[in-house]
Amino acid sequence: MLSQMTVAHFKAFGFTVLRGLLSESEVGRLTEEVSHTLTNGYGDGYSEGVDMTVTPGFDMPMMSDDTPLASSLVADDPRFWQASHYLTGVATLPTNGEATCFLSNSKWHPDMPPAVPGVKFMTYLEGCSAETGQLQVLPGSHLPGAAPAIWDYLTQDPRRQGIVDDPDEWPVPAYGIDTEPGDVIAFHTNLLHSSVGGYRRLAWDVLYLEDPILAGQDQVETVRDAILHIGDYRGTEFDHEKWPVWRDWVASAKGTGMRRTAINRLRRIGVLGVKGADIGEPDWQPRLPKPSTVLSSGAPATRRS
Repeated sequence: MLSQMTVAHFKAFGFTVLRGLLSESEVGRLTEEVSHTLTNGYGDGYSEGVDMTVTPGFDMPMMSDDTPLASSLVADDPRFWQASHYLTGVATLPTNGEATCFLSNSKWHPDMPPAVPGVKFMTYLEGCSAETGQLQVLPGSHLPGAAPAIWDYLTQDPRRQGIVDDPDEWPVPAYGIDTEPGDVIAFHTNLLHSSVGGYRRLAWDVLYLEDPILAGQDQVETVRDAILHIGDYRGTEFDHEKWPVWRDWVASAKGTGMRRTAINRLRRIGVLGVKGADIGEPDWQPRLPKPSTVLSSGAPATRRS
């Protein structure tokens, strides 16, 4: 399904762009599901006048019966789950798909620590460019030998301390990814990336993490924690019963062999056995801290023209 060049590009640089992976009709349906979910989930809070200094964005799971296309993409569609196997070279586990409305820039960060390799698929539902807002990546930063040196460079950026505002004072060789609706960006969970420019960018994404079952109990618990953190929506304002994480997706697995396989793998490492995980309120004692709270360098992205 994926070309040798696509897989080689991902392994070497940590990302690839799957142009036109989603059809025009799929983009339309997915946009409707994402917009419907966020609008109905957050109500009046999801408005044009929201304070970006208070709310950097909105996130919700896309795994309910109300989002049939989005929930089917996670494990029923070979373009995503099977593609994750080709790109990583190993068996993977799906996390929950998610709707996102980005309201502000994000600083340089990976999505997961080095102990949790995998691949993230993200599709922006409108065109993205340097002028309208785009994802930026640091090619090769997912590689174990490169990451520490790049991370050290980023953490010395004087903009982190408010000393300078001009990104040319501390240049970063970033690669900005322009996309059109239907394009899907696949990038390594350890790849340093950021976003800059634009406002109210709608997107859908899903992560696949390397199956830890043969790597020992410590790795099983690490990956379990990572998946539970992704599906932890405690503190968010939407109705978790109406917009659950795993409940509807598991219940509607009849007749879909790939989804049943995914469910069995998630059960095997203990994700689905955690109380409250089915509705995004997992009650457990994680060994792995929530990645989003510890993985930002604090260095702003650099706008690419």
